[in-house]
Amino acid sequence: MKIDPKQQGVLPHVASPSPFQSPDGRFRGWRVSLPGGHSLATPAVVNGRVFVGGGFGSFDFYAFNADDGSLAWQYQTSDDGPTAAVVDEDHVVFNTESCELEVLTVDGIPVWKKWLGDPLMSMPAVAEGRVYMAYPDSKGDGRHYLACFDLRTGLEYWKEPIAGEVITAPVLADGHVHFSTLDGTLYRLRQDDGHVEWTEPRNATSSPVVWEGECYFSQRQEVTEGNPAQGGTYQTEHLGTWKIKEGAYRHYPGTSRKADYLDHAKRRSGSPIYNVSEHKDAAVGFSQFKGDSKMHQAMANLGKGHVHAIWAYQGSKPFVSKARLYAAQGDTVSSADPRSDQVFWKKTVGGTEADDQELLDSPLTPPAIANGKLFFGSVTGEIHCLSSGSGADLWNVLIGESVIFQPAVAAGRIYVGTDSGSLICIETGDPNDDGWLMWGADASHNGRLD
Repeated sequence: MKIDPKQQGVLPHVASPSPFQSPDGRFRGWRVSLPGGHSLATPAVVNGRVFVGGGFGSFDFYAFNADDGSLAWQYQTSDDGPTAAVVDEDHVVFNTESCELEVLTVDGIPVWKKWLGDPLMSMPAVAEGRVYMAYPDSKGDGRHYLACFDLRTGLEYWKEPIAGEVITAPVLADGHVHFSTLDGTLYRLRQDDGHVEWTEPRNATSSPVVWEGECYFSQRQEVTEGNPAQGGTYQTEHLGTWKIKEGAYRHYPGTSRKADYLDHAKRRSGSPIYNVSEHKDAAVGFSQFKGDSKMHQAMANLGKGHVHAIWAYQGSKPFVSKARLYAAQGDTVSSADPRSDQVFWKKTVGGTEADDQELLDSPLTPPAIANGKLFFGSVTGEIHCLSSGSGADLWNVLIGESVIFQPAVAAGRIYVGTDSGSLICIETGDPNDDGWLMWGADASHNGRLD
């Protein structure tokens, strides 16, 4: 086990993996309970290793052997809250909620780290030897920036001011950085020098996916019926796209749904998960003051009011696979034609078909797409697998712990972190279930477009 000798403190003991078996006996695998029982982000699975942070509130990062869940190495951070990691060119990159960007080798050897700002609520992206990360300049002007660093040395190539924290992660495609900020603004910057090519205020509620010259995203819309003073205003969410060269916008009416989970006032008064995030903020020093988070942006556009909630937020992140657009919005999964407004199928999972029923917490993770299947987790403790072509249920597995981050899919296995600190591996029975190795498929976060 390789550990940075400069790190102080006693590393918490990690229990040995235990066998996992679904209640019906159909699915098997392994489970590791990480110390502290914190919310775990998406693991990264590369070259037989599973890389995962110890969760919101943890000071630890781990590598496990993918086959059996045994511990390969353990590293202690100096700040808490490791995000989902990305792995590229034999380097592991993640940031802590408070407040550093860290780079290790795949063997757990520290390479470099930088204190950026407080808090850091999004993940990094990596491509071609460069790391892209958003942060608030807490020791300077307090503004948010997107910065580009050398993967191996930490040298800063450029930084560009942006409206606020990035939603979930930057997306790298076609030599550009695409992202949405908490206030719903879309951005496109050149990767080499950070030049801002365009910004679009679009009430975006997710990070985008880029395919064939278009930028697809989920979008909030406020709808008014009758007298707003009598409660006739509510939030909806649908998929939209921005044609990059033409500068033209269109949306997908068939994907629209009522979205009370984007309404901060409703969530604050009625969501139990809202109160859970409040307690988790208090446990790491964000009981009242939220640092330089610009939380008012998240309240207005995403219905979120806590550092933990934004740290864990992925929204209705869409992906494109085999010329189809997929997203999980609320409790509804849909497949649409990215070239038109046609919706191929739309399916409610673990919820209700009633459009007027309040849904104050979005229960589904974004889908991981592999081998003609959609894999996603739920807050009710299930892993679902649907046919990407028809939306038909192929199987689901009850794991008994809430899943709030997208799964990883590698070599016939699903790897998920749970909201209560378990890392679980499930054998799917099909070795072709492969290729979604971390959040957003790879270190660029743009999914698998093939």
